[in-house]
Amino acid sequence: MNKHWSNEEQIHLINAIPSYRQKFQYVDQKEAKRITLEISQFLYQHNPKLQTRIVNAIFERLPYLDNLLAGVFEKHNYAKKNRHLFSSLPRENKSKEQNLCNTRHQYNGAVKEHLKLN
Repeated sequence: MNKHWSNEEQIHLINAIPSYRQKFQYVDQKEAKRITLEISQFLYQHNPKLQTRIVNAIFERLPYLDNLLAGVFEKHNYAKKNRHLFSSLPRENKSKEQNLCNTRHQYNGAVKEHLKLN
């Protein structure tokens, strides 16, 4: 079973979201994944609170938080404990385009449904 993210851990990722978004703006998905991994490694190395995680956990969490904070999908697609963060940090350009760097999260059903429609 996956370890739940504490607020003390998650705040480091949330604080990194604005610069994360700036770095992968206007790049293709392959490059966005590379950037996500690079930022994940940086966060892991520079935040002792995150060193109880593995880099891959951070790599999976960043896109989830990006989508959640931007208000992508519907609020009910996210874990109840995270819904208070829904749409709380909109993207600079107000885009609600999904970040597809990770499709293995709780809202995976919403991702699949969205991909069918588009």
